[in-house]
Amino acid sequence: MTLAARSGRTNAVYAQEAGKEQVQIDTDTKAAWSEPLAGVQRELLGAHFLLLGRLLRKSARRDFAGVEPDSQMERRIVLTLYRLEEARVSELAIRLGNDVSQVSRALRAGRDSGIVERERQRDPYRLTEKGKQLGALIDEVASRREEQLTKGLSAQEMFELASLLGILMHNAAQILAEETARARDGAEAEDPADQAMAEMPSRVQPAVINLATLIIRGATLSFKRLTGISNYEWRILANVAYRPSIPFMEIVNHVDSDKAQVSRALDAMVGANLLERSKGGRNEPVRFQLTDEGWRIHDIMLQDAIRRNVALVEGLRDVQRRRLQSYVDLLNANAAEMAENCAAGQD
Repeated sequence: MTLAARSGRTNAVYAQEAGKEQVQIDTDTKAAWSEPLAGVQRELLGAHFLLLGRLLRKSARRDFAGVEPDSQMERRIVLTLYRLEEARVSELAIRLGNDVSQVSRALRAGRDSGIVERERQRDPYRLTEKGKQLGALIDEVASRREEQLTKGLSAQEMFELASLLGILMHNAAQILAEETARARDGAEAEDPADQAMAEMPSRVQPAVINLATLIIRGATLSFKRLTGISNYEWRILANVAYRPSIPFMEIVNHVDSDKAQVSRALDAMVGANLLERSKGGRNEPVRFQLTDEGWRIHDIMLQDAIRRNVALVEGLRDVQRRRLQSYVDLLNANAAEMAENCAAGQD
């Protein structure tokens, strides 16, 4: 029997579907964590994974506070090398969902700080003794977070979720490969099947971050090709679209970035006639909404997001998609609780 998460707002209920139990989240709980999703975002599985990744990053900032290295990318590399013992740059890039240049920069920083090493240029990277000590500490925190994230899932459900995440990561890598090829003037896309991890992910949290990274990279390349807008701009546009007259600080919270970056991006988007800015009475916050040109760009983004969402779940039966959605709902509810607990600890 599946164990339900009984505490807090993560209150799971169960329904029979195709002869097996399916985890579901009650309406009040789902309404609480899904508030950041608006409009069609609620229907797109990719958007749910992006929200999940954002919630996990938010709680990670508190959970890993004071743990070296400070960079999330470097921590992910240290944790991966701690579990694998060694890996080359290309393998790390595949496992993390990031491009080779990002991984190379993080490894260079790790060498400079004495955390990672390799004997020759073509050799795999390993952790130094200092890196192994940090890896053990990071692994301890990550294991605790994994328990919190997967609360309410049985061993059988964890196994099925790992299999489904493996399929989604392969599909997301295929989408990214196709968009990368289009960005290179129509060059033929590489088949990511040869690059994909042979085994299913052993932990949910790294797989979710990997998947969210692949989704963001594919979306960014696609939106850039179709509309010319940047990663930061499409994230703002998507969040403003279904929130009429949204105030500045709400945008900051939804985009999960610092105020200076958001302010610069908003200035550029107002200048490009994608957004319009309005100020009410005295002491009223500045508010933003889409212009006609902004809506035109958003409609292009929407159709493309739907196309990529279909490709993301390719190969899954309807019953698998429904169970996957129920798992993602539970993970998002747990991740929201983790983020709230971190916020409460900072008060």
